Amino acid sequence: MADKLYVFDFDYTLIDMDSSTGWCRFLADEGVVRDPSFLQKEAQLMEQYDQGSMDVHDYIRFSMGALRNCTAAEVDALSRRYAQERLPQHIFAEGLELVQHLRERGERMVIVSASAAFIVRSAAALLGFAADEVIAVEIERAGAYYADTIAGRPPFQEGKVECLKAWQNAHGLAGAQVLFWTDSINDLPLCLYAARAHAVNPSPVFAAEAERRGFEILHWRHSAAAAALQDPHPSVAAGSACLALS
Repeated sequence: MADKLYVFDFDYTLIDMDSSTGWCRFLADEGVVRDPSFLQKEAQLMEQYDQGSMDVHDYIRFSMGALRNCTAAEVDALSRRYAQERLPQHIFAEGLELVQHLRERGERMVIVSASAAFIVRSAAALLGFAADEVIAVEIERAGAYYADTIAGRPPFQEGKVECLKAWQNAHGLAGAQVLFWTDSINDLPLCLYAARAHAVNPSPVFAAEAERRGFEILHWRHSAAAAALQDPHPSVAAGSACLALS
């Protein structure tokens, strides 16, 4: 059994953006969503997230409602293309180097994110993470479609700790020492669960908390080397039935 487990938040930790916000912008750019207020509403929800008051169920209900005409297969294809086209240039060089170094050493790693699982799995694949090395918000299925509801407990705030513990138990890593990297004060419960926490480009509030608690503070930047990860064979676009939602 591995004696250490390296755990990463994703948004603003391994990449310099929020993958959910980027996904919504991608949907608007691709004409999948044409509601002129869509991005404004998403921004309002993200303001609540930054304040620690957002209900993740509300965000999923809003964002998945925009995909009601898309099959799950179409959504998955779109998410792969989004990751391949939009995210490589946003990967932090230091994060990529760390992940590659740990992979070469054979260490166990997992991403824990409060974004939708189909987004995070597509994005995490750019860094070499397998599907079962991602803990994220799982979306209920309704036949061939995704619903607008969450399956199980979402890995958000205290939920990240519970979801990680369940993952550790399922993978024979219940006794592993957890080392955690995150940018967000929302992840303080997981920081306190971890044996060691690292604050990546923290906000002033989180930086003060990290300093008070003795977390290592890191300042990461993106680079052209990370952008070279872009897949030369991107997935095809989703079918026309998925387009032009109001």
